[in-house]
Amino acid sequence: MLILCLGPDTFRAQEKAHELENAFKAKYDPAGSSIERLLAGKEAVEEVMKRVNTPSLFAPRRYIYAPELLANCPASMIEGLTKALSQNTEQIIVVSVESEQPETKILKKLESATKVVKYEFPELTGNAFFQWLKGVADCLNVTDGAAVSKIAEAVDGDSWRAFNELMKVAAGGQSEIALSGRKLSVFDHADHYIQNNQRYGFLSDADISEQFLTPLLSQTRAALRVRDNATEGMHPFVVKKLQRMNIAQPEEAHAAALLALFMQRSGAGSEDEIVTLL
Repeated sequence: MLILCLGPDTFRAQEKAHELENAFKAKYDPAGSSIERLLAGKEAVEEVMKRVNTPSLFAPRRYIYAPELLANCPASMIEGLTKALSQNTEQIIVVSVESEQPETKILKKLESATKVVKYEFPELTGNAFFQWLKGVADCLNVTDGAAVSKIAEAVDGDSWRAFNELMKVAAGGQSEIALSGRKLSVFDHADHYIQNNQRYGFLSDADISEQFLTPLLSQTRAALRVRDNATEGMHPFVVKKLQRMNIAQPEEAHAAALLALFMQRSGAGSEDEIVTLL
């Protein structure tokens, strides 16, 4: 059996994978001796092909977690993976979190050979995102509805960041977002800069301006990669965000960041001084 937790909301997809693993432990393997977690990569495909032919000695079924299994599977290995998964279809459970939808022809080939279960996790925004975060808050016993609302509004769509901020509140700490509403991070200011929207807002915050150059360089480089469809290895959320931003000329902002970095490294000024020239 192959279970696919499909993004692009990889946080909720991974949470589903954890839920499936816990359910497997509760039903088949309390000790967790038949649960394996593989690192993403081509090697994981090879390991799955080896392991699916070997039933567990400790539990009636074996559970294998192999993230991005299909994304990392070379075309030359699809046939072998399909054949391997067609054996012991009930005894072996393979779970993969995929940030992108697998090709239809690959899914059809797999579905013809084994049972394939799919869970879809699209990116949530607006009220749908707030309702999801509210459910997470309930599970964490966070009763501050105003804090949950502010976090949801500030990081709309970014489930990873929303969860991190909510964990601060759940642990008895403070979330700057929840306290002050929409507090812009250094990455937010970098996004504004490359969009030419409130471009120099970062200068109003001394702490932000001191650390602005490196994130700006990173964000402008990412924007160029997205524009040129060179997104391998990038986090899906970053790719989706930059695609939505539809930045017209990221090379101009990237060139400015490179020049500022060169000036700072050559001793023309400190980092916070150099960024005033951007």
